[in-house]
Amino acid sequence: MNGEDPNRIINYRPLFLAAVGFMLGSALFGLYSAHGRSSVFAAAAFAVIVLASVAAFAAALKRRSTFICILIAAALLGAARMSAAAPDTVKEGEYTLRGTVFEVSGSKKAVVSLCRAELNGAPLKYRVKLETTGGAPRIGQRIELSCKVRTPERQWGAYNERLALLSNGISLKASGGSYTVVSDNDLPVWRKICGVKQALHNRIMELFPENGTIVAGFLLGERTGMDEYDEECFKETGTAHLLTLSGFHVGLITALLFFLLPKRFPWLRFAAVTLFLLFYCSITAFAPSLVRASIMCVCIMIADVAERRADTLSSLSLAALIILAVSPYKIYSTGFRLSFAATFGIILFTRMSVRRPKSRAVSYLIELITVTFAATAATVLFTANTFGVLPAYTLLSNIVAVPFFSVAVTMSFAALLIGMPLPEIGFIAAWPADRIITGAMRVLGFIRSLPYSQIRVFRPSSLTAVLLLVLMFFVSPFVLRPLNKRIRAALPVFLLFTVSVFADIIRV
Repeated sequence: MNGEDPNRIINYRPLFLAAVGFMLGSALFGLYSAHGRSSVFAAAAFAVIVLASVAAFAAALKRRSTFICILIAAALLGAARMSAAAPDTVKEGEYTLRGTVFEVSGSKKAVVSLCRAELNGAPLKYRVKLETTGGAPRIGQRIELSCKVRTPERQWGAYNERLALLSNGISLKASGGSYTVVSDNDLPVWRKICGVKQALHNRIMELFPENGTIVAGFLLGERTGMDEYDEECFKETGTAHLLTLSGFHVGLITALLFFLLPKRFPWLRFAAVTLFLLFYCSITAFAPSLVRASIMCVCIMIADVAERRADTLSSLSLAALIILAVSPYKIYSTGFRLSFAATFGIILFTRMSVRRPKSRAVSYLIELITVTFAATAATVLFTANTFGVLPAYTLLSNIVAVPFFSVAVTMSFAALLIGMPLPEIGFIAAWPADRIITGAMRVLGFIRSLPYSQIRVFRPSSLTAVLLLVLMFFVSPFVLRPLNKRIRAALPVFLLFTVSVFADIIRV
């Protein structure tokens, strides 16, 4: 941090501050729009927040407080973007629905999502989740039917059905009988992408006869058909993140591509990896965690070819801004929250200067423990908020499993590259990875069987989880003050966090 003002309490990066403000504005307006948009009290409260923000922005502008201006301006932009993205509301009833099949559920073949949807001829902003008894149509078919339509409003604990569906681009649910196919050739590009994904999935199942569903989860984020026992092993040992396409996968695959491409052509590396990541994101329907990891990877590569030092916090902030600018309701996605919180925690902890041992093996083990602890600490309250339980042996599970699965994922990706044109050779290349996965799953099964592997906890609010991240940030080296002054600056946040925890306990 050379050349920066050591007297400033917090060294805000403009992109980081803009991302924080944008997320704050988006979250506030999203909650307002989802919880009583017609309520006079909710409307008045939101109006007061907006007016106070505008007044604070004007005061900051007058005092030339650049960082406060960025924060408040980004919050107002986030609220405005969320307002523009507000979904259509319809009364529950019978409608004539027309739309193009965008996705077919793997577990329930009669459940599809429709894009370019129309209700009684009126176009909708978002997709519609349709359950039909007339059999599942194919992706790209434009269908029409009479059905019952409703706005999702169910809520179970911390789960809000409407916000969860909106985070996936769906605003309405519909149920009906038989349908009529209007046209059969819509979304040609998307159909080809889905065809490529299906071809990859089929080849994975051929190359990995014993663990094909697990490898499909690793490489494609596809959990359809996965054995229930295997899926529970990942969930109950805190290693489910291995099945979520994220920085773990992007890092391993990028490292493999870097190994295959010559180092003396950095721009060739950059172009090849960027194009591959774009393709990878498209076949996984642009999963937020994968998009975040891909944007960060591209930013780091740009810094590398430009011979600049990469700023991981700014890269993370840019990823958040891009995702939320395109789809603001992603802020309510469980995958988005866990992915960004885990990465944020890793960035904060790895920034701390710790003397590394000379032994590479010991250094790697310490780094693995640090990263696992950082990701767990940053996501623990979000996990409790979502699931109500915490895996007791998550640190042990990740220390044991991550090295094995790192090797297995890399070898599986290489075997798939070979196996697409040469399936016989690919089958031979896939055998070692298949054996490693089998052994690692047995270890996870043993850890899962240990006593008290699951700890049931109360569900903290999202506010409590966010305040924990703020507290972690205040005591991190990103705050350019001595540790004792950082702790004093963090005291107000700690008090708010404590009050929020007690409020959550009382609420339960």
